[in-house]
Amino acid sequence: MIVHSFSPRHGHCALTLENADDLWTLRRLVSKGDVVTTRSSRVVKKEDEYSRPDKGERVKVTIALRVEDIHLDSSIEKLRLKGTITEASDESVSKSGSHSLTLSPGQALTLRKDHWSPLDTRLVNSTRDTSTRFVVLAIDRREAGLGVLSGSHLAVVSSTDSGLGGKRGQEQSPKPFITKTVELVKQTLGVGDTVVLAGPGNTKNAVANQLTQDLKGGHPVRIVDGFDLSGIDGVRALVKFQGFQDLARDSALVEMQKFVDEAIRRIAVSDPRIAYALPNVRRAAQSGAVESCAVSNDVFSVNVDEEELIETLNAIQEHGGRVFLADSSLELGKQVSSFGGIVALLRYALKSY
Repeated sequence: MIVHSFSPRHGHCALTLENADDLWTLRRLVSKGDVVTTRSSRVVKKEDEYSRPDKGERVKVTIALRVEDIHLDSSIEKLRLKGTITEASDESVSKSGSHSLTLSPGQALTLRKDHWSPLDTRLVNSTRDTSTRFVVLAIDRREAGLGVLSGSHLAVVSSTDSGLGGKRGQEQSPKPFITKTVELVKQTLGVGDTVVLAGPGNTKNAVANQLTQDLKGGHPVRIVDGFDLSGIDGVRALVKFQGFQDLARDSALVEMQKFVDEAIRRIAVSDPRIAYALPNVRRAAQSGAVESCAVSNDVFSVNVDEEELIETLNAIQEHGGRVFLADSSLELGKQVSSFGGIVALLRYALKSY
């Protein structure tokens, strides 16, 4: 999340959403009665002599919406807000009735609250301390897969193939494939990103050399050896490969791997300092017992109540606990999903009733 300006004293925060983790953060920040201002579209009905009463023109407009209902659809990376319009940049837009906003990564907005709690402030400030993003390329002489790892969320960006034949003596030049791949990586890079390349053969080295030359030290370029997959499957496998985890040892993904390993260990040895499934984690959170917690982004598929989940996550952090968001497309996320979508490590065992 890019925080452009933040003034709790004046009640507003201007930001841009970058990824799925940011949608979860915003879901926890926005409450009923808050005002969200962003660009949207609205159907404006014309009232001239020849216009049809059931037709209208859809116009782009900046809208300030007083929130009445909030719903996170993490499976398709959307946050839906419903409420009443308090301000609009187009005078033809009616301020009566309700309106819906759909927020997604890449969208800029301003959030206004009458009161910013200490937790709200921590949530905003924590987004400024996010770990390094990794632009991940799994490549061989025939195909390349490109992804972005931000926090613990992996987004698959694109894939491409070289069109080269199987017999080396009849191959065309690999230079066009290398040039195309380098340009895809450069288009994906953001400020402060690290590039990680892996895959069988020497193609990754050729791409790394070209990137190092083009980027002129502006982004670190790292090669992971000993990894033999390429393409999109290679991207997904690389983030759990030990060589990558050694390189990204301070990332949220590696920290969450340690969390999941410890959760599995505690279950295996019947350590009572663990809770899973929302009712149990909620009780532990309310008592201040949760040290850290992971929630899968497909948690709503098991009919979890959204409001209860958000209250539970907020309670954990209010008592000094840490919350991880697990990407269900990765093996770690699937493991968290197997615990009912949410699992917590406890500071102490809870009494059973």
